[in-house]
Amino acid sequence: MSQLRRLLLTSLPKVALSRLCGLACSTPLPTAVRRRLFQWFARRYGAELGEVDGDLASFRSLQEFFRRPLRPGSRAVAATPLVWPCDGRIVTTGAIHGGRIEQVKGNTYALDDLLGDTSLARSLEGGSQATIYLAPGDYHRVHSPFAADITTVTALRGTLFPVNPPAVRSIRNLFARNSRHVFHCITQNRVPAAVVMVGAYNVGGTTITHASGRVAAGDEIGRFGFGSTVVALLGPGAATFSPTAPETRVRMGAAASTS
Repeated sequence: MSQLRRLLLTSLPKVALSRLCGLACSTPLPTAVRRRLFQWFARRYGAELGEVDGDLASFRSLQEFFRRPLRPGSRAVAATPLVWPCDGRIVTTGAIHGGRIEQVKGNTYALDDLLGDTSLARSLEGGSQATIYLAPGDYHRVHSPFAADITTVTALRGTLFPVNPPAVRSIRNLFARNSRHVFHCITQNRVPAAVVMVGAYNVGGTTITHASGRVAAGDEIGRFGFGSTVVALLGPGAATFSPTAPETRVRMGAAASTS
């Protein structure tokens, strides 16, 4: 089954189909159908509507609903060195060793391939990482997991494999092969760090909302459409991401560090 899935996913025109999906999701919807459609979507995919800022009918398209904001005060950001950058489920967490990251158990990929920057990859050696999958029903805004200065954001072109668990188990080097945006960061303690927003099949575009300058832990930095993956990385000499079992549900702003 895994080999068949790999063959099908590799042969699909993923980028073209994702662009068509993005256009469809961005099409304005009649006001009369918006609330019922979004309520159905929430039931189908487990989206939480109690934290949404604004009336459901105010979201003109599925794309706007995917990128819905949180109601002010609905989340408290933990007073810890690291917080989870998004809502979702853990793919992997752990140390960065030998310039590689664990994609799934027994399957790793090169950090410099993910980042497109050998120097940055070397500076993160010995640090820690957390990879989080955002399902379609999750809150789709991405926040900084640490207080830092964003120096640059680099867009890296690639394909658009799905990033759901079956695809992650089937496709080698998946996160380093998909289109992605890499936030180059320096923490307040001068530790190198990065956040990678990984594009995915049917994701209707990635929006960067904070491309440079200082951010506090919990500040918004970008938005996804539909669902995708975030990889947060921190170099040695700082707090480390808490070891967390795959499939564990995490929430943006909750404590994510062991020290």
